[in-house]
Amino acid sequence: MWWSVAMFSMIFLNMIFYPSFKDQAQQLQKSFENMPDAAVQLFGGSTDFFSPIGFLNSQIFFIMLPLILGILAIGLGSSLIAREEQDGTIEGLLSRPISRSAFLLAKGSAGIIILTAITLVGLLTTVITAKFVKLDVSVILMCLATFGCFLLTLSFGAIAFMLTTIGKARGASLGIASLIAIGGYLVSSLAGTVSWLENPSKLFPFSYYKSEAILRETYNWSNALFFVILIAVCIFIGWVSFRRRDIG
Repeated sequence: MWWSVAMFSMIFLNMIFYPSFKDQAQQLQKSFENMPDAAVQLFGGSTDFFSPIGFLNSQIFFIMLPLILGILAIGLGSSLIAREEQDGTIEGLLSRPISRSAFLLAKGSAGIIILTAITLVGLLTTVITAKFVKLDVSVILMCLATFGCFLLTLSFGAIAFMLTTIGKARGASLGIASLIAIGGYLVSSLAGTVSWLENPSKLFPFSYYKSEAILRETYNWSNALFFVILIAVCIFIGWVSFRRRDIG
C-alpha cells in the first residue's frame, strides 16, 4: 500500500510541472547545455532535456523509476528468506511437508508479484499523468521503457535473493546488491565521458538499460538478454545453494 502511494506521489510530483518547464524550454535548455558532460550523463545523457522524451527519460525512467523499484526489489530479495532465518522460524517452515525448492519458489514468486504490482502502479501513473500534462510520448513506448526498468530492478532483486540463499546475512545481501546497483548507475553513466570506464561498465546491469533509446525506438533489445541470463543464473545458484545448505 505505502509503496503504491510513494510511487504515485513521486511520479506525479515530478511530471505535474512539465507545462512550466515546457513554457521556458529554450531558456532552460541553454542553461542545461552549459553543464559539464559528466553531470548531463548522470541525468540520462539527453541533449534535449526539455523535449517530451528528454523530460520523461530524465525525470522518470532514468532515475526515479529505477530508484524506487530498485529499493523495493533489493529490499524484497534480501528479506524474503533472511527474515525467517533471523527470527529462527525457517526450521519450522522447512519441517513441514514442503520441499526446499517449493519453499524457494513460493518466496521468489511472492517477491516478483509485489514488484510487478508496484511497477504497474508506476506505469499507470506515468501514462495518466503524461496525458494530463499533454506530454506527447507513445503509451507503447512508455510500456516498453517500464518493462526494461522492471528487468533491470528484478536483476538487482535476484542478486540480493541469491546472496541470502547462499547464506549471506540480510544486511550483507542488501549492501552488496545496493553497491552493484548504485555503482552500476555511476559507472555506466560516466562511461560515455570517461573512456577507461567503458569496459568495466559492461559488468553492471545498468549498462544494458537504455531508457532514452527505448523511448526513441533505437534500443537493441538483444541487450535485454543480459538481464534474463543474469536472473536465471542467480536463481540457479540460489536454488542449488539453498538445497545443500545446513540450516539449523
